[in-house]
Amino acid sequence: MEVDVRELGGSRVTVHVRLDVGEVQGAFDRTYQQLSDRGGIKGFRPGKVPRSILERHYDTELIRAVTYDDLVQKRLQDALDERKLRPIERVSVEAGAPPDEEERLAETIRSGLLAEQEDEAAEEAEVEDEEEEVHDEEGDHEHEEIPLVEGEPFEFHATFTVYPRPQLPDLSDLKLRRPVAEVTDEEVDARLEELRRINAEEIEVERDTIEDGDLVIADVKVVVEDEDEGEFEPTEREITVGEGSYLGEIDQALIGHTPGDIVERPFEYGEDHPDEALRGRSGRIIAEIDSFSARKLPDLDDDFAQSLGDYETLEALRASTREQFEKRAADEAREELRGQVLRCILENAEVELPEEFVERTAERSYDDLRSELQRVGMSLEEFAEVAHSDEEGLRDNERRRAESALKLNFALDALAEELGVEVADDDLTAELQRVAAESGGDLEFVQQAAALQPDFADEMRDRALRRKLIDHIVDSAEIEDVPADEYEAERAAERRAAENEAAVAAVAAFEAAEAAESEGEEAPAPAAPAELTEAAAEQAAPTDQESETQ
Repeated sequence: MEVDVRELGGSRVTVHVRLDVGEVQGAFDRTYQQLSDRGGIKGFRPGKVPRSILERHYDTELIRAVTYDDLVQKRLQDALDERKLRPIERVSVEAGAPPDEEERLAETIRSGLLAEQEDEAAEEAEVEDEEEEVHDEEGDHEHEEIPLVEGEPFEFHATFTVYPRPQLPDLSDLKLRRPVAEVTDEEVDARLEELRRINAEEIEVERDTIEDGDLVIADVKVVVEDEDEGEFEPTEREITVGEGSYLGEIDQALIGHTPGDIVERPFEYGEDHPDEALRGRSGRIIAEIDSFSARKLPDLDDDFAQSLGDYETLEALRASTREQFEKRAADEAREELRGQVLRCILENAEVELPEEFVERTAERSYDDLRSELQRVGMSLEEFAEVAHSDEEGLRDNERRRAESALKLNFALDALAEELGVEVADDDLTAELQRVAAESGGDLEFVQQAAALQPDFADEMRDRALRRKLIDHIVDSAEIEDVPADEYEAERAAERRAAENEAAVAAVAAFEAAEAAESEGEEAPAPAAPAELTEAAAEQAAPTDQESETQ
């Protein structure tokens, strides 16, 4: 058997298989032997029926059809296995050699001109396929001309889309930077003070004005600049004076005021606010005081430590608090290393994505976005307006996200195969435990879900494989420890540079679109912004902790 594979781009390939006379004859001999083994012919035992009797008993076209099906299916599978090709669609085989480039180009043009007719033909073919499933072997080929002839060589070809084979980056000398955060005495003391506030006892007071540490009940609303104040409804909030975790430090502004007072403070949203529409904007936070009560904090002593758990002394509580901070810092540093690995793979791997994969994934993501918006009572049009975009822009954004996510997923699968990383039962159990912890459920419930739902089990196995793969790459890399504040400053600078680059690219794409429109040409699609590559990396990386935004 001779096999030629022609790559056509876009993960499309043509496999050309040539079989000599001996292979064709061997296939016919196997068919006759199978018919003999089947038996059922009077006067002959199964396996002992002479070929001459079989030829008189079975139709010649049926024998050729059975031989053709068996030979093509087996040899095509052998060719796929030999070249490690994984089709993502049904493979249709055609007899003979594949067309040359000129013929293929002409066929492509004809296909484009007759797209609608082909769609209708595909629907009809699907119906025909369903009908053929109920036919027996003889009925399957009743009206087909079988191109296979005994005693002659045979060749066939098939053109189809395969799972892409990424060109992977060399990770053998990968260098990573691990942010190391020093746990200070001040952080530990601040946590103990927080525990005191949490466990404070509320007491009534005779004074009229609010003091530091009081618990205030107030109706609070936030009014963004250039917006009508009447459109914002207040919400009842409990504010602990002194915590400093409120916009505009409104808690500090409450000191000295009495119930019935209205207190207002200005503030500005940070440039890193998760809502892009609010970044850098100013506003006012308005609180109408309803009531307040004093809070008596417990003494910071051994009794307080013992009330919180299995701590004999205050020093034991302090040591445990420090250990928790150190573990959290180590976990966060580990996640940063994983993120660096994912960004490296995403930025340096080359993957030729099948168009149908991108379209299907983007459409599913767009539908998910619409469903989520409907759940919170917002339409796509309203969301697009807030995001300073339109429906076409939202679709383009989901498509770029799909491209980044698919690229990373295919690259990770290929890396796992290349590095020989496989999932063991212990790895899967550990992943199920993480899911149980994240969801607040128990391990037994999650294990039952995996046993009863194949899709969920596959998802868990994929997560476990990627976690193990990324950890393997991290453990094999050269790691440099850097101060956490220095690392954060570098990452912030990288994000600002990426935003500037995305802005320049957007302007360039706009200018190219205008130029193309004036020339009557199709405008080139802009590259995926850097924030989308990071989003894809974060999406593919299972994390131990949920991210928190304020």
